[in-house]
Amino acid sequence: MAKTVFNDPIREMHGTYTSDGTILRRKTFRDSNGRIKGQGVNEAYKIINPRDWEKKPAKGKELEHQLHFRQACAETKRILLAAKPDATPTEEELATLRYWQDRFNAQLKKGEPEAPIDPETHKHKIYLRLDAFIRTCLLRQLKQN
Repeated sequence: MAKTVFNDPIREMHGTYTSDGTILRRKTFRDSNGRIKGQGVNEAYKIINPRDWEKKPAKGKELEHQLHFRQACAETKRILLAAKPDATPTEEELATLRYWQDRFNAQLKKGEPEAPIDPETHKHKIYLRLDAFIRTCLLRQLKQN
C-alpha cells in the first residue's frame, strides 16, 4: 500500500478514480461523540490477484488465526453492546465495559507494554478506536493460550 501526497487544492480523495482500479482512502478516527480524534495517512492500493477462496481455502496457522480473530470480534461485539443507547446491561457487563474504556483511555497517553511496536514512531502502538483496541487485546490473549 502506497502513501499518497496530494498537491493543493486537493486535500484527500476516496474510492476508485482511475481506470486501472487503484483505490484511494484515508481513515478517520472518531470518539463516541463523533469528534475526530485522528486521521490516518492517505493511502493508495490496487488489488492485483484476488484470492479464490473456493480453490484455495485457509489451512493450518492461517485458519487458526481466522478462528481466533472471529472469536475476538464476537467478544468485542458482546462487550460493546453494553454501550448501546437502547441496551439494558447488567452490572457485570457495565463493569467489563468500564474496565476496557479505562484501559483504552490509559493507552491513549502511553501505549501498553504488550502492544506491538509502531514502525514509524518506534514506540508501542496507540489505538484510536475502542473496538480495535479491545479486539487486538483479546486476539493477543487468544494467541497466547
